[in-house]
Amino acid sequence: MTEPEVANLFISGIGQLATPEGHSARCGADMGRIRVVPNAAVLIQEGRITWAGPESEAPDLPPDIPILRAGGKTAVPGFLDSHTHFVFAGYRDDEFFWRADGMPYMEIHTRGGGIRRTVEATRSASLSDLVDLGRARLSAMLGLGVTTVEGKSGYGLDTDTELRQMEAMRVLNSEQPVRVVSTFLGAHSIPPEYSGRPGDYMDFLIREVLPAIKNQGIARFCDVFCEKGVFGSEDSRRCLTAAQELGLGAKIHADEIERTGGAGLAAEIRAVSADHLLKALPEDFRAMADAGVVAT
Repeated sequence: MTEPEVANLFISGIGQLATPEGHSARCGADMGRIRVVPNAAVLIQEGRITWAGPESEAPDLPPDIPILRAGGKTAVPGFLDSHTHFVFAGYRDDEFFWRADGMPYMEIHTRGGGIRRTVEATRSASLSDLVDLGRARLSAMLGLGVTTVEGKSGYGLDTDTELRQMEAMRVLNSEQPVRVVSTFLGAHSIPPEYSGRPGDYMDFLIREVLPAIKNQGIARFCDVFCEKGVFGSEDSRRCLTAAQELGLGAKIHADEIERTGGAGLAAEIRAVSADHLLKALPEDFRAMADAGVVAT
């Protein structure tokens, strides 16, 4: 990521400044602790917030600092979208109607829809295509207040396209204001060339793709879709422990459609996060909380 441009700004006339308390992830009732400061102001110097509080207590301002008047509006921190797949080609709008009619996602998946359908379009897209598509999506997110995005690959399921998706995220991170944190998700589905052989595909990912991703130097995390019909808990463990050995943080799509042990695996290997969790049980969440795993 390139260094941000030096910015100096004083934001005055904030009706309410609202921000969570603390500097780390919280759980339970602590998530609702919000600090609200009325009639507030914020001072930014060299790209960093150096003071925030009641405007009546603001420090002396540097000469010629630009002033932005908030007009009594509320100021909140930028939103962080911690699970996105924003670099892809192709849309599956017809599948919306299938799902609206009650068709389960895994049935769509076995019909050749879902992830696999997007893989076909993304494999055919150039780097510039993916950058253009991703730029438009990030612009829309920024308009909604999102300033940091976790972006997952996973629509290539081969070495070249996975690397191209990650490179698109590197380009986008350097050229526009939304911060992009990249996650390698080669284990998002089983590609057609490995149909019925999830273990062989996982061997390929660990042997060839993960080292290439590490050498590219972009990914911060590795993710896996642990789900019936995709990757079981043992293949998921193999993928994530190999990634951890390479210095990547572990994330996991866990217990989304069926309870397959993904949340428990996340706690066992102390993953950074476990995502979806629609079928996880209370004991799964307790184990995750004890292990410091964030539930997304």
